[in-house]
Amino acid sequence: MPEGPSIVALKTKLQRYKGKTVTEASGYGEMDKSAIEKVELLEIDSFGKNLLFVFKDFFVSVHLGLFGSMLINKRKKVNASFALHLADAEINFYVTKTQFHKGKPKDFYNFKTDILKKQFDGEFVLKTLQEDFAGKMIGDVLLDQELFTGVGNIIRIEALYRSKIHPDSLVKDIPEKKLVYLIETVVNYAYEFLDLLKNDTVKEEALIYGKKNCPKDKSLLLVEEMGKVNRKTYVCLKCQKLFK
Repeated sequence: MPEGPSIVALKTKLQRYKGKTVTEASGYGEMDKSAIEKVELLEIDSFGKNLLFVFKDFFVSVHLGLFGSMLINKRKKVNASFALHLADAEINFYVTKTQFHKGKPKDFYNFKTDILKKQFDGEFVLKTLQEDFAGKMIGDVLLDQELFTGVGNIIRIEALYRSKIHPDSLVKDIPEKKLVYLIETVVNYAYEFLDLLKNDTVKEEALIYGKKNCPKDKSLLLVEEMGKVNRKTYVCLKCQKLFK
């Protein structure tokens, strides 16, 4: 599943169509597309793992899920689940979930939790983390899109390793100073991830994701599905402390 930085990269790629007129929308998805006809595309934005197409009185969110993809001015042999048609271009999405929303994105989303938004508020995230997620494992919480919007499994694994925290540590047992560092690391690595996408070297440059050994002491990494989220996780048992 694409993580927040991958969606931001798609958003950047689509900026040339900002201000253009969408002549119509198509696709086999169930969303009502009747309002998307001869309307100006005012903004192309993102929120976490959602790509947002903003019009005057409404916007459409597109979530790529596990198998979704996007093509510009190209088509697959199968039908698109959602497509935007412009005078000189078309944007096709495959195996995606789309939703129609009246109003503006700011009316629906809390940008304070989006790790790649300038509005991201680390203090708000820390307070919510300690008050509402105290009894949960940090490895699970990092994938909660209501709090760490845009974090996927790679960011989760890399941030925990760089912060030296075992994913099974309960939030309430992790010192506040350590939580602050983790939140900062999540954001910093998200921007690093975004930069690495330019040369498609995210996995190559990852410290432990997809690796067999810890880069620091060369010890064998623990690789297994962990937490209630049951996601494949890489952990160095020597470097990452299990707080109790």
